[in-house]
Amino acid sequence: MTFMNGSKKEELWFYPEMELVREDRKAPETRRAGHPCCGYLTLPVPPKEAVACICPVCFWENDVFLSSEREPSDENHGMTLAEGRENFRRLGACCERALPFVRRPFPEEVPEEL
Repeated sequence: MTFMNGSKKEELWFYPEMELVREDRKAPETRRAGHPCCGYLTLPVPPKEAVACICPVCFWENDVFLSSEREPSDENHGMTLAEGRENFRRLGACCERALPFVRRPFPEEVPEEL
């Protein structure tokens, strides 16, 4: 693997399995995706690619293996996505135990349709 260091090209020989994150490879803010539980734009990639991402607004751990919103989620202690959504509407978090860990969404995380 190689990378650019200024104008000099160097070989990455010490940890070849590590991939360097360059500024031009980061996803732009406009590509954020809505979280499946709360709907806020907290996922850096589409939901099916956001493996094990925990939302700071609702504290739901994204489960890419769910086939429906009524299927129990292993990542969320057997809670269904429908239950998590209802809890978020009622409590402000996917479950009562998560209340100390959540925060309000930042202005840039609020979708235009909300």
